[in-house]
Amino acid sequence: MSQYARPVAPMRHRLPPIGARVLEVARTAFARRGFHEAHILAHWTEIVGEGLAEFSAPEKLTFSRGTASDNRGTRSGAVLSIRVDGPVALEIRHLEPQIIERINAYYGYGAVERLKITQGPLPLKKRPRFRKIRPLAAEERAELAQELEKIDEPGLKEALEKLGERVIGSAGGKKGGRPHL
Repeated sequence: MSQYARPVAPMRHRLPPIGARVLEVARTAFARRGFHEAHILAHWTEIVGEGLAEFSAPEKLTFSRGTASDNRGTRSGAVLSIRVDGPVALEIRHLEPQIIERINAYYGYGAVERLKITQGPLPLKKRPRFRKIRPLAAEERAELAQELEKIDEPGLKEALEKLGERVIGSAGGKKGGRPHL
């Protein structure tokens, strides 16, 4: 082998990013529901505001059969079906012109012509899970302070005290069933 030749490294097979695969699958699912562009689903809160988005969700975007797309590939005059929970349907019906105007301003052309409102329960939204930290009992606080009195550094001692309070306060929610520090 010559001094200038580089050794050939074995080829490693890498998987493509999962985001690319998910986007392909999601795109076909959204297209079946009329959402060729998923922007309205992802940005519904910004379009209608938090107050209305909490009680409504876009379901389907339907174009009439005679609608042709323009030279940019955009179609206009669609009907947006929205599922609405409770009495907010009346408010959305009242605000329909403003909502359509905001949707069309978001897309940059007259994509939606009217809204079709369906009253019914919305799918449950995932809420962030936060652990509930109970306040420490006096004997737990005293035991924690006793464990931490060996530490001289004030910043470290304070950080470990906060950590200890969270660990003890979240351990099973009951006294005695906690890890030893």
